[in-house]
Amino acid sequence: MVLELLSNRHLFRNEFLHSAHRLLRVCQVFGTVPWEVTLFAHVTQPLSSWRERLFRTLNALYSLALGLAVLSATVLQHAEFDHHMPFVTHMLYISEYSMENGVVMMVLIGCHYQRDCYRHYGEQLLAVAVDLSLCGGTVDFSRIETIFNRVLACIALFFAGVLTVDLLYNELVVWRFARSSAVYTLSNVINVLALLQYAYVLYVLYFCYYDTNRLLASYNRHLLVRSTDDTRYERRRGAHEIVLPAGALYDYAHLIDLLRRTHLRLAQLLEQANGCFGVLIVFTTTASFVVLSLQFFEIYRATTVRPWTVTDTYLLVYTVLWIVLHAAKVLMILYPAHLVQRERDRTGPILCHFNPAALDSALNSALAKFSSQLLHVQGPQTACGVINLEMTLISTMVGALTTYLVILIQFDTAITQGQTADSNGPSSSPSLPNDTNTSGNGTTI
Repeated sequence: MVLELLSNRHLFRNEFLHSAHRLLRVCQVFGTVPWEVTLFAHVTQPLSSWRERLFRTLNALYSLALGLAVLSATVLQHAEFDHHMPFVTHMLYISEYSMENGVVMMVLIGCHYQRDCYRHYGEQLLAVAVDLSLCGGTVDFSRIETIFNRVLACIALFFAGVLTVDLLYNELVVWRFARSSAVYTLSNVINVLALLQYAYVLYVLYFCYYDTNRLLASYNRHLLVRSTDDTRYERRRGAHEIVLPAGALYDYAHLIDLLRRTHLRLAQLLEQANGCFGVLIVFTTTASFVVLSLQFFEIYRATTVRPWTVTDTYLLVYTVLWIVLHAAKVLMILYPAHLVQRERDRTGPILCHFNPAALDSALNSALAKFSSQLLHVQGPQTACGVINLEMTLISTMVGALTTYLVILIQFDTAITQGQTADSNGPSSSPSLPNDTNTSGNGTTI
């Protein structure tokens, strides 16, 4: 039994490392994961004390350089172009710059501050996978690896397209392109990779919950088959259920109690993950709301105020790409949380399908204890107690975006009408026209 446990642990550890290897390496390149991080202890040869200090110092300097690049480019962008904008648009851009730079600094500093969390989550998730294997299940790490490799490929293609459009929009001027890319592209790559780590943890939790529910459903079916001694439940078996050997004897009370402890550990890990990434989630959601409001307003201005040019076409494509990016960031937060919550809440109804009239007192006691535990882990997930991580947040954001867009359009219309009235007055002096050289997320023409 001990050899089997060690073998399962070694197997799942290798699969876990393989599924997270590419994501960790990409995140380390962009400074969102410390260079010396390993998911498990004793996986790599430990460094000597002076080499470890040197390694951490170089990593800190690299992170500082990334943060200073984003900050200095933001200051140059604001000083050179944003003072031409109307007041409302100017304030929105300042809010966007402040939140984006805050998120970048939070990620670059926070990953070093919470470097021990990577190993903690790795060890805890590995222990959960081993416990599920003892109950007859297995976590599909290969599927998780496939999902996130595809996500990384999509992110790479998306930002390659963004950089191409940005280069064309800046008329192939390298300095303007480098400044714009540092302000917008680099900061959002760092933000997206940080959110992808959160999504990875939640996807592993989702598959663990999914496997727990499959095991419970299979236990229930086998208990029904054993109690009724017929095959009608065999015909009802779903393709998602785990098939146990026919005629095998299991201590279902012990297995269900083990799944109960696993379920509780998963709930604790979920709460810890939301606490670890909570501030980042709140800042990202707020920043995405501001940027989406600004970009929809820029589309309105580009299509109604200015004469259309080829540069405006690049700007429109760039703006649409930015809208897609920030909407995707919100979905990257909410959809994994939705999957985890949906699978977590399925456990209760599955337990209700067990036969309460069974004569096995130990089994009934385990089921009652499991059901009582579920009453304390239900409810929505939250980020810092501020945002409920539910898909209904999307409809709330859409309604708020519509309201703010109408307000921005009314402000812009009032300013335009006021300038028109002043220019048509008998004693009016020539006034500056509404800014035609500013843009959305990018540099000016």
